[in-house]
Amino acid sequence: MHRLIERWFGPAVLSAFVILLLASFTFRLQHGEQLHGAGATFPAPLYARWIALFERENPEVKIRYDGVGSGAGIRAISAKEVHFGASDAMMNHEVAANLPGELLQIPMALGPVVMAYNLPDVDDRITLDSELIAGIYLGEIERWDDPRLQGLNPGIEMPDDTIFVAHRADSSGTTAIFTDYLSAVSSRWKNEVGHGKKVEWPVSSGAGEGNDGVAHQIFLKPGGIGYLEMKYAENAGLHYAAIINRDGHKVLPSVKSVQAAEQNTPVIPGQITKTSIVNAPGATSYPIAGFTYILAYRKPGHIHSPELREALVDYLTWALTEGQRFTAELNYTPLPLYLQEKALALVKSIEVYSH
Repeated sequence: MHRLIERWFGPAVLSAFVILLLASFTFRLQHGEQLHGAGATFPAPLYARWIALFERENPEVKIRYDGVGSGAGIRAISAKEVHFGASDAMMNHEVAANLPGELLQIPMALGPVVMAYNLPDVDDRITLDSELIAGIYLGEIERWDDPRLQGLNPGIEMPDDTIFVAHRADSSGTTAIFTDYLSAVSSRWKNEVGHGKKVEWPVSSGAGEGNDGVAHQIFLKPGGIGYLEMKYAENAGLHYAAIINRDGHKVLPSVKSVQAAEQNTPVIPGQITKTSIVNAPGATSYPIAGFTYILAYRKPGHIHSPELREALVDYLTWALTEGQRFTAELNYTPLPLYLQEKALALVKSIEVYSH
């Protein structure tokens, strides 16, 4: 079917014909066959919605996605234990070069990382800046009524409570985005801690598996604070901060503020995506945001059924076309059109039939 898509579907035009074709296509999958993916928890709510909608339109296709963290997803696809992986951090070139085949890193959507907190006696939304966020995670700021916090929130009576710092316990793309931000705004963090999917935290009051695990850690302790994808904060009923961005403007996470961050980040020659959009310039840019990626082999020899490989191609094509309109409903940000075209070209290059 993806050959028909190539013939009829130009990457610059999201053709209604293709969407109808995908919806009506009958897959000839064997009984019990299903696509299996694993990886990042950051996009898991979005992927769950996409899978449900795609399966409804294509009832013979079954897709299972396990949100186990970006690191575990990379390990699973590297070992060919799953049909596709997922990560919020791109693999470095050395790791990718040692894989058993060419691995495509396909951008699917963008999203914000929020600073969620648990202050039961504070009704108003608090504001944080880069100095405060880095100071909290470096252990320099230990109480909520610290003069630096109070000074940035003059209309709010900050409580005389200890700050409980939560973070991810597992290897995490959300951590990679957050520590990329900290490294961009704090020379001490960059030099002493650095950024990655897993780091040695200078201070820790609780660690959780997945974004939902961090939400749980924050919820458990009044005074808690942590970084997590926006939808998880909302699902847990947690407040999250406005953040002063690089240009000195107070910004809330939203589809538009993440779009602004992507648009205002310079293009790096030779890169398919802007690998980092943290601390972007611009009055409306939200400073802690990133892409999420699907990982799939260009020649997926471990997927023995051509029909299953074709189902993977068609699902990813659907997600990058029709599925993009559902991103904002869950507070994710759709890919810009130029990047949709590049991502679709990667998907179309997946080999369905072995030669």
